[in-house]
Amino acid sequence: MKIRTAKKEDIEGIWNIGNNVSEFKTAENVVTFWPKEILENCIDKDDILFYVVATENKIIGFSIVNLNKSLGKAEIENIYVLPEYRKNKIGTEILNEILKELKDRKYNNVNCLADEAVEFYKRYGFTKGKNFAWMDIALSDEFKKN
Repeated sequence: MKIRTAKKEDIEGIWNIGNNVSEFKTAENVVTFWPKEILENCIDKDDILFYVVATENKIIGFSIVNLNKSLGKAEIENIYVLPEYRKNKIGTEILNEILKELKDRKYNNVNCLADEAVEFYKRYGFTKGKNFAWMDIALSDEFKKN
């Protein structure tokens, strides 16, 4: 297993995984996993940390972190590991890689949206904020469900 920066050739595999994850489906008429074009736009960008976890030639997980350098803040958009590979500390390794990189880059705060993964994040020092409603509006056709 290897954690590495995502490459353009990883997009299809990442999208196939993410598009089939029920936890990412939060709104009825808004695409809730990233369209392929947006994932492609995240490759080699300064405002995104984009990692994949691979074993040989199979992607088994990924993470996307949105960076706001001006605020010194990062938001973990996704950490996802295929169910059959969980319990092997892969999520922990991804999170550690993210936190190390953010610390090296001098980010002051990290947050995440964690409906299904609250207990995972709590184990690593994240604290739970107040509950709120997730609100979406699609401003482009790319995010509107057909």
